[in-house]
Order: sequence, then C-alpha cells, then structure tokens
Amino acid sequence: MRRSLRAELSDLAEPRYRRMLEKFVRTRRRILGVRIPLLRKTALRLLREGGDFPPLTSRSTYEELVVVGMMLARAPYPRALLWSEIGVYLDQVDTWIYGDVLAGELKQVKKDPESYWEWIGELLLDPREFHVRFAAVLLLTYYVNGDYIDDVLQRLAGVGHPGRYARMGAAWGLQRCYFAFPEKTLFVLDRLDLAPEIRRRAVQNIRAACKRLGKEPPL
Repeated sequence: MRRSLRAELSDLAEPRYRRMLEKFVRTRRRILGVRIPLLRKTALRLLREGGDFPPLTSRSTYEELVVVGMMLARAPYPRALLWSEIGVYLDQVDTWIYGDVLAGELKQVKKDPESYWEWIGELLLDPREFHVRFAAVLLLTYYVNGDYIDDVLQRLAGVGHPGRYARMGAAWGLQRCYFAFPEKTLFVLDRLDLAPEIRRRAVQNIRAACKRLGKEPPL
C-alpha cells in the first residue's frame, strides 16, 4: 500500500526551514517545512508512477498544494484542459507563492509562447487576484524579450486589479523589464494612466535592485 503524500512529505520536513517559511509564506494552510527541490523531485516521481493526482482539500498542507501545482505544470494534458485545471488550482490558493511556483514550472510556455499569449491576456482581466498575479509572473518569466517587450509593458501597465499581490506582480514585471529594456520601461513608468501603486512599487524594486548591483538608480 502506497503511503500518503502527507506522510512522505512529513519525512522530508525540516523544523528550522518550516519556521523560516512561516514568516515568509502568509498562508492559512499548515506548513511542514520541505524545500522546493524535494517537492519537485516528489512531483516528478508521482507523475512517472501515473495514477490520479493527490486530492486537495481544505486540510491539505502548503507543500501538498505546491506538489500538485508542479505536477500540473508537467501533466500531458491538451492545452484547453490544462488551462481549465490551472484555473481550478488557482481557486484553491490563498497567497502568491503557489502561482509563482506554478508559473516557474510551466516551461512549455517558453516553447510555445504564441499559444499562451491570448490566455494570459484573459487571466490579466480576471476578477480573481491570484489569477492576475499568476499571469503577471508568466509575462515576466517568459516574455521579456525583443519579440514581446512592447506588448508586455502595455499589459503590465494596464493591470487594473486592486489586489495587493496582483499589483506587486505587475511592479515586479516592470522591474524585470527595466533591466532588459531600460528606455522602454522608463517611458512606461512616466505614463499618467499607470496606477500609482504599481509605479511606486516598480520604482522601489528598481532602486533596490540597482543598490544591490552597485548601480546608480535612474529614478
């Protein structure tokens, strides 16, 4: 009889790492304290073994949700089904980190960016905060390049969701754009229709990153 995912993850947990996560990850779910590489290894093994995805409930731990997200990112689903399942998954999260991890694991976007572009645009207009945040992270992860930069800047600057994490995602994206395309990004940051909170956070992010790099901030 195969052990439950919870039991497996409990064996991998580190109390000291759990205490660090509890300060960093603001989730209502219980945190065990398992590192991301071990969660990824678990997700890959479960996919190789086949069978159903581990069930998620209101009692599922932070790590169980992350593992399922990592499995979902690699599931051999048709695109429409994958997008639907990602929507269901994002409805179960209560903070930014789940969608951020999922976005980073969804490597197929890089292989086929055109197919995902319209879907990401729809997510950015979604009334649910973590759907918008997820879309912003997809943009900054896979689309900050010469082919897409103008449209990416337009989309990030146009994020209208009032949620804190949605706007933080847009600001993070603008920071990423600045270090790849500074002149284009500075032009967007001067737009009058850019939400003040997004601009403020983006400027703070850029200044902090410049300080870490020993560069003179532009703003």
